[in-house]
Amino acid sequence: MSLPVDNPTNSLRELLGIDQNDPDEDLGTVLTDCITAAVQDDLPRLSLADIVDALKETGASELEPLRVFPVVIGSSADDADALIDLMAVSCSAKEVVMAVEEVVENLEARLQSDDEDEDEGGLSISKAQQIIPIPRLLQWKKSPKKAVESRLSEIESIMSHVKGEASAGEGRSIIQAVSQLVAVLSQDADAETKVLLRHIVESTLTSFPNDPQAGLARQAFASHFRRLIVPQPQPSSVPREDVVITAWDALRSIGYPESYYLGTSSLAALILLAHSPLYTFSVSSVASIYPILLSLVQSNIALDETLAILINCLAPLRSVTPRPELEVDIIIPLVHLLPPLASNHSDPDIRHYTFRILSTVLGLSPSPVRFRLLNDLLSGEDTPPQMQIAAVGLLKEAIMEALSESAPNLFASPQLLNTFGPSVLRPNPPDILTAATAEDFLDGPESLRLVECLGLYYVLFQRDGQNRTGARDNATTNNVRRSLLDPLEVALERWKDELASDASGEHGHDGALQLDILSMWVERVRAVLVTTSGGDIQG
Repeated sequence: MSLPVDNPTNSLRELLGIDQNDPDEDLGTVLTDCITAAVQDDLPRLSLADIVDALKETGASELEPLRVFPVVIGSSADDADALIDLMAVSCSAKEVVMAVEEVVENLEARLQSDDEDEDEGGLSISKAQQIIPIPRLLQWKKSPKKAVESRLSEIESIMSHVKGEASAGEGRSIIQAVSQLVAVLSQDADAETKVLLRHIVESTLTSFPNDPQAGLARQAFASHFRRLIVPQPQPSSVPREDVVITAWDALRSIGYPESYYLGTSSLAALILLAHSPLYTFSVSSVASIYPILLSLVQSNIALDETLAILINCLAPLRSVTPRPELEVDIIIPLVHLLPPLASNHSDPDIRHYTFRILSTVLGLSPSPVRFRLLNDLLSGEDTPPQMQIAAVGLLKEAIMEALSESAPNLFASPQLLNTFGPSVLRPNPPDILTAATAEDFLDGPESLRLVECLGLYYVLFQRDGQNRTGARDNATTNNVRRSLLDPLEVALERWKDELASDASGEHGHDGALQLDILSMWVERVRAVLVTTSGGDIQG
């Protein structure tokens, strides 16, 4: 809405419906009433957009922040934020300060109240998002530090109350709001004030560590594991802005670049450096923050950043010749912490990324350490069933690497089957093939694990032409037939009969297909044993 600019006050009076000749009609009061109606009424005479557009042309001197702020703060009405911004830059700084303080006091009291309902919680978060970016004073009336100290303390108090209730989107908005505030306040800040401003940025990031959700782990995985990426259709939505980059902009404006955070072992430093395109973690830099990194994996905090750091640091080492080996102090904690995350996290992408990190860590381990850790994974009572299945694939990776080299290696020696045979060449539990019904067997993880185990032995038998592992020894092949193939074949026939007699059962076609897959692997393994039963097998 465009207004004539010859007499802005009269133009605003005309818009608000005030008689130009009535000196008793207070413009500020009518303006506040119109704003209240625009926010609260279903069909107001003037929308908030109309009022904001008019005030931008006529000036906002008639606005009364002490009366208007409580009306628009927390409102979801269109242009509420625009009106707040207009008051922040155009109205009396003193009145803006007083209005914000009043709203903050009411907000803190509400947040601390035990009887706050869910709707009020959402309203409080909305108010926090709107309040935070408002600069307290446009000019330093006191020393810069005193001018911002209480305001930043208020913001920290608000964040401490809303951080547990805010959604990821709300958390991102608060990070962005604080960053914008710091950027504005940085202009005339002295050294002491800059320390306070840095602290509020860091405090905000640590209050909402899971909310940036910039897809760092996905980007790192796509960069270093291209052959494992399944092509996806083009996303329909625009990629999300990385709000931590706005935090970096704010920090740089007060003199804190990446170099300040190097070697700093804190959650804020880890989040910031993980998002910086100007910094890459090395093994030594990861080692310097290792305790906090491990605690984040264990507590599922800032996982996107943590997994991205590990992928970007460790994955490139796979292609280095000769391949480097990690320190045992780095290997063992990770191999203990990653399997539960790779098995149980609700996000399948996180499970996939974590499993690849686990594989990479094992691949960068000295052979004896890798040997022992894989044995623990495959035979440990605390290993999740999903990981016992996946660990067979990790063992296969180690064996294929060892057989491709001529150097002595535990994974290409008779000790391989002596150690891992009881885990991968026998059913688990031992009586499952005789005691379990078809339904019990298909409901559990053993059907999938046995497919992996038979596939492992098949590949080992084919690839180990020199019989370095003893996989072709008569004693080994006879033991595989006796302890695994024969009883499994008998059980499969029994289970197939059970499924056939109960066509309406829970597993039906899918269960029969799973049993057929197992039968196929039994036949494949028997076939290679028969094919090489002449001169290749050693007695």
